[in-house]
Amino acid sequence: MRVLIDECLPKQLRGWISRYFDTSTVQDMGWEGVKNGKLLRAANDAGFDALVTADKNMHYQQNFDGLQISAVVIPTNRRRLVQKCISALRQSLENLEPGQKVVMDLGMDANAWEAMRLHAIERDAQHTTHVFKASGVGR
Repeated sequence: MRVLIDECLPKQLRGWISRYFDTSTVQDMGWEGVKNGKLLRAANDAGFDALVTADKNMHYQQNFDGLQISAVVIPTNRRRLVQKCISALRQSLENLEPGQKVVMDLGMDANAWEAMRLHAIERDAQHTTHVFKASGVGR
């Protein structure tokens, strides 16, 4: 799976997930400052499977019609917290469908994010939510 990391996220994210996915950053591709609609199309045309972003409005503002690329919205762009959600991000990426808009719901307790497991996948007209719970909770 080819994953593009949005410029709003810490550059370290590439290293944290590159052992699992073929990963590039927006900066690697020379697409700094390219707005979301054009960025999605450029990434789609370049063969990326997913865009990882912290832009919580991406799924409302962008038209994904005709695109194969998916978008995964993580709950933060703060480096320390992004690092805590790597396991959950990996699970979200592994459960993507082409053209899907996914919002990750990790709950409010960032201290528990490292132990989160995908618990449910909820779909509505706008997007899909990956709901996570701490290991052993609700199972």
